[in-house]
Amino acid sequence: MITTTVVGSYPKPPRTDQPGATNEFELRRVLRALEKGEVTPEDLRQAQDRLVAEVISEQEQAGVDVVTDGHVRWNDLVTPFAGHMAGIELSGLLRYFANNVYYRRPVCVGPVEWRGPASIDAWCYADSVATKPVKAVIPGPLTIARLSLDDHYSSHEKFVLALARVLAQEAFELEAVGARIIQIDEPALLDAPEDLPLAKRALEVVVAELKLSEVVLATYFADAKRLGAELFDMPAHVFHLDFVSGPENEELISLMPPESKLQAGVVDARNTLLESTSHVGALVHGLLEAMGPERLSLSPSAGLEFLPRDKARLKLERLIQIAGKAGE
Repeated sequence: MITTTVVGSYPKPPRTDQPGATNEFELRRVLRALEKGEVTPEDLRQAQDRLVAEVISEQEQAGVDVVTDGHVRWNDLVTPFAGHMAGIELSGLLRYFANNVYYRRPVCVGPVEWRGPASIDAWCYADSVATKPVKAVIPGPLTIARLSLDDHYSSHEKFVLALARVLAQEAFELEAVGARIIQIDEPALLDAPEDLPLAKRALEVVVAELKLSEVVLATYFADAKRLGAELFDMPAHVFHLDFVSGPENEELISLMPPESKLQAGVVDARNTLLESTSHVGALVHGLLEAMGPERLSLSPSAGLEFLPRDKARLKLERLIQIAGKAGE
């Protein structure tokens, strides 16, 4: 049996493919009402809770084995963490990689320090409403650094390692409350292969105190081929590779150590077109022969936030179909 998962984010707007759908985007309505002072922060939290429960239910109903909270409470992956750190201020909007979504650029203005957990309450709530394991997702220190402006350290290395020390505390707290799968997203690494040794040192800091959790290192939006076998020296149990944006990632499979696992992104998280089960099935069959079912899991190529919600659900259903046929 091949397990399935998601990378992280899930669309927030409502589905439009259900009978009687009103198309009311409750979370947006509550956010606007909060800006006008018509509702309280507690009203917002309850609206977020309801949406988290919905998207987790959709993942589970589709058949996904390991779910996330869909990043419902976040506008992007980076700023909820960076903006929660001492020494970081948030500035104007920038495009998030080559996508039609934006994030507020973090600016380091002083020593980066821990200011309490950024994701613990969100993970705990998701775990309380899920019937499947809930994966925790945090950004990697290199990705935060490369999407930020450093006006304090004047040293890329010092900035990355300072971020790593704060993220280490976040990871430790996640494990302490029960998270047994912690995914660390480092998409920026694919555009900065020269940073691979630094990324390894930083990730060693992040995971140093973890004893019980399976660590997933996720790269996406491009291929990791030029990182070579050194990618698998990173301190992770599972490596997520994007086989949609990076079909050449297939060449890396033979370089993976026998103890490492692969989380293969095989359906396109940024295109509404549904994949052919036979085409993707051929890819999965090859991965299955190389890895075996105990070392392979399947997922979308990246977070699903780039799709309409009904299309995201269809992508998950297609993913489950492909996993089921391959498992046969």
